Amino acid sequence: MTFSLPPRPVLTWQQIAGAAKSFADRHNLAARDFPLDVEEVVEFDLGMDLRVVSGLLEECGSPAQIGPGEDRPVIAVDSDQYRHQTSFYRFSLAHEVGHFALHHEWLKQVWRLIDSIEAWKQVVAARSESDYEWVEGQADEFASYLLAPEQVFEPFLNEQLARLVNLEPSLRSEDILPYLANPVGVQFGMSSSAAQARIRKSPQWRQFAEKTDG
Repeated sequence: MTFSLPPRPVLTWQQIAGAAKSFADRHNLAARDFPLDVEEVVEFDLGMDLRVVSGLLEECGSPAQIGPGEDRPVIAVDSDQYRHQTSFYRFSLAHEVGHFALHHEWLKQVWRLIDSIEAWKQVVAARSESDYEWVEGQADEFASYLLAPEQVFEPFLNEQLARLVNLEPSLRSEDILPYLANPVGVQFGMSSSAAQARIRKSPQWRQFAEKTDG
C-alpha cells in the first residue's frame, strides 16, 4: 500500500507566536509558578494521557512522542528522561504540546492512516525531509513560547536587561547572550541553548542588541 500524507500545515512564525499567546491566555499560564509544570498542562489542561515507556528515546530519538489513543491523544515519554526530569525532557514534552496545539487536525488525518506497526513505519517513510523539518520546527517554536509565555517572560527579561547597564562597553550582544541565558534558563527550566533561542525572539532583546552593537 502506498501512503499519501496530507499536506503539512503552513504557518508563519508570527502565527505560531500568536497561537502560543492565545494558548497561554486560554489556560491562564501567566498566573502559574515557573518553571511551568508541563505535565500538568498535558494531563489536566488538555486532558491527554501521559504514558511512561522504556527505551523510547533510544528507539525514536526523542524522549516524547504524541499519538492516538482509544478516546484521546497520548503522549508517550521515555522512562529514563521522565525519571530525571531534565530540561531536555521538559522541552520535548512542550514540543508535543506544540504539535497538538498547532497540528491537531493534520495529526488526526495522519493517524487515520495508521492501523498497525507496519503502517506506522510506512507513514514515517512517506514523509519528506523538508516536511518533517518544517513541522518539527513549528513545534519547537511553540514549545519555546509555552515554557516562557510572553506575559511572564518579557517583564523578567526587562529586569535582567536593567542589570546590564554597567557592563564593559566593548562587549557585544553575542558575548552577553550566554550570560543572560543563565537566569532565564533557571527561571523557566530551559537549557542554555533553548533560553538563548527564546531571548532572541524578544523585541526587547533586539532593541538591546541594536543599541549594544550599533
